[in-house]
Amino acid sequence: MSVDRREDWITGLERFGDAREALLFGGHRLDYAELGGAARATADRLAALGIEVGDLVAILAPPGIEAIVLIHAMLARGVVMLPLNARLTEPELREAISSASPRYVVVPGAQARDVESRGRRLVRGSGCGLVAMDSGAEAAAPALEICVAPSPEIDPVALARREEQLEMRAAIVVRTSGTNGRPKGAVLGFDNLVASARASAGLLGSDAGDRWLLCMPIFHIGGLSILIRSALVGACVVLHERFEAARVARALEDDGITRVSFVATMLERLLATRGTKRSPGSLSLVLLGGGPASEDLLRRAAVLGYPIAPTYGLSEAASQVATRPPDRVVPDGEALCSGLVPLPGVAIRIVDANRANLGRGLEGEIEVRGPIVMHGYLDDPQATRDTIREGWLSTGDVGRLDAAGRLRVFDRREDLILSGGENIYPAEIESILLEVEGILDAGVCGVPDPEFGARPAAFVSMREGIPFDPLLLVEHCRARLAGYKQPVGFAAIDELPRTLTGKLRRRALRDLWEEKR
Repeated sequence: MSVDRREDWITGLERFGDAREALLFGGHRLDYAELGGAARATADRLAALGIEVGDLVAILAPPGIEAIVLIHAMLARGVVMLPLNARLTEPELREAISSASPRYVVVPGAQARDVESRGRRLVRGSGCGLVAMDSGAEAAAPALEICVAPSPEIDPVALARREEQLEMRAAIVVRTSGTNGRPKGAVLGFDNLVASARASAGLLGSDAGDRWLLCMPIFHIGGLSILIRSALVGACVVLHERFEAARVARALEDDGITRVSFVATMLERLLATRGTKRSPGSLSLVLLGGGPASEDLLRRAAVLGYPIAPTYGLSEAASQVATRPPDRVVPDGEALCSGLVPLPGVAIRIVDANRANLGRGLEGEIEVRGPIVMHGYLDDPQATRDTIREGWLSTGDVGRLDAAGRLRVFDRREDLILSGGENIYPAEIESILLEVEGILDAGVCGVPDPEFGARPAAFVSMREGIPFDPLLLVEHCRARLAGYKQPVGFAAIDELPRTLTGKLRRRALRDLWEEKR
């Protein structure tokens, strides 16, 4: 049976029956018959609550069986998911909810029922409804209850958006930077998700006997992709609530894990935990994404036998774009991060500043085309037109194709800071800093960090007569930003380096930081 339509998604799960493990989490086990039944019951509950096909619904829930069942139910029902990062502060979450305007926000029951609970605070004044999610009485289906009804007023913009989402068969909106600035919502259709999973299988293989360890956040497209890949072939997902190196090391040894997806920070911590132990014999694939890994890390992992598959991808392309399979030998003298093969059905080209094709062997911006490319940015047609032209997705990343058409990525987006697999947008931090009275200008850049790869550092110029108080800035950022976004340090300078057109020269900021160390 080929699952090409969302309407067949639950039937596709159920076809694997009770003989196949679908999900393991915290000592609990679901087979595919149970997962399909729970997803079907949850989809029916969504319909009973009046949550309709095409509605945008934000999910703010920790990883667990109920959250996974809800994801499958929404895929089947045609409810468009907006996964949110629970690590964000309340101001950040309110901004995300305000900018996306979902019809409902789903939160754990404990965060929904009290009038001053977190969920109630998040939707207050937004017009969004609030849904409480608890463990259900029957099997794994979560109990869902509306605690706050959405605004009854009919918003013409929301109605138009819903019709557009129905037309494109949207499945999920992933918050991403686009090519700069504050996060946008990349709209991925059911077709994008399935095309990505099948293309990945075409390059790397996929088998019902696989056991995927999912220790990445499920609000990231990388984590969600594992659920889709596994469901298409009836493979098992071993779910961890978060990445903990010691626990992951035990799972690799004891749980028969065959596949896992890491960012470089995770792999670094795993190697530190396992020491000189060789890779477990059951492990056949380690997808390594989230930004280029260092040659030193790749070399140490290769010596210990880890089946590393360096990967390039982005949310706007449903995660994976190009990967070097672990059995491909890297010729002497070539970087271990090179030789990435485009997924089947995916085209990659390198272009100059005018988007003219540069051909092989030259560095330029990476563009991607194929069925994995998003439908566009939520409520931002101009950004969509700027990013997708004639089917080609402009990534803002710098790379080069070799004579065989294999990719090497040199830099991620110009301003984006990749820290331990998390995306940090300097413009967002700068806008937070500019809220502080007395700051005239602010600039943020990424600086090297041995554990996380990079961390943000901030520079400010003060208004005349206002003293520089770094402790005040620390306290302000702590209140307004998630922990991983908070700058590792602050420095005051008379004037930030900018071009004649006013563009901040972040490379000059990095040089200044090194001088001040």
